[in-house]
Amino acid sequence: MPIAPDRVRGALETIRSRVVRTPLLESPLLNELVRSRRGVADARVFVKAECLQHTGAFKFRGALHKLLCMDDETRGRGVCAFSSGNFAQALALAARETGVQCTIIAPHDAPAVKMERTRGYGAEVVFSTPAAGENREVAAAALAERFSVTSGRTLLHPFDDEDVILGQGTLALELFEQHAE
Repeated sequence: MPIAPDRVRGALETIRSRVVRTPLLESPLLNELVRSRRGVADARVFVKAECLQHTGAFKFRGALHKLLCMDDETRGRGVCAFSSGNFAQALALAARETGVQCTIIAPHDAPAVKMERTRGYGAEVVFSTPAAGENREVAAAALAERFSVTSGRTLLHPFDDEDVILGQGTLALELFEQHAE
């Protein structure tokens, strides 16, 4: 799905006041590694410190943008998603900030600390257990789909959703803005 840059700009305007404008940092160590291994004498490597974003990852940008793009009726029914960590936390916090009920379907072996944080942000967490030989992520996705149908909640995909992609793409626009400064 092609994403037009003007739509990413629109997404940034939608979420700008609610996300952290994380710093853009130059890495002397990475500069040296690229210079020595690639033979590029003036190589410079910059990193966007999204570890300082709400929930510690860029995923918050996409989750928040998705919720803000939904109409009131859809948000009123609540949302659900399948995730074993970063998107779970991001959606849980974005849902709390927008007043949306949220359920996360996670693999039974998802990292406990991430699930604790997800609950701490206000989401309900439901664990899935795969059948013998079944992929854990496939099992969680299937349970989330069934949950969405039976509960009436909107199923949000953690990465294959245009509004999520647009929100996550705002990281790149910020990077370009900061690099130009």
